[in-house]
Amino acid sequence: MNRLKRTITQGTVGGIAGLIAERGLEAATGLDFINGVLEIAGVTLGIANANRDLITQAYNITKERLNKEPKDVTPDEWEQLRKEYPRVMDYLERALRV
Repeated sequence: MNRLKRTITQGTVGGIAGLIAERGLEAATGLDFINGVLEIAGVTLGIANANRDLITQAYNITKERLNKEPKDVTPDEWEQLRKEYPRVMDYLERALRV
């Protein structure tokens, strides 16, 4: 439950920071940004920040098991890790998308 609260809090703070940054940039420059871009980026970064220990753990497991960077893992090796550590690899895939 503690992780969930931390994730929600960090995501909310990131979204609010993104909203403030977007409005400030629009007011300062007079440009109209696509609505929600910075808010979504803020939420994503906030959630990643709250769960960075899981991302670090996933990275370390990949390095220990295969002695490779996650980006260098072959699809077959990735599936092998996914079978052994399904939740951990899910977090790492999400982090790599960001």
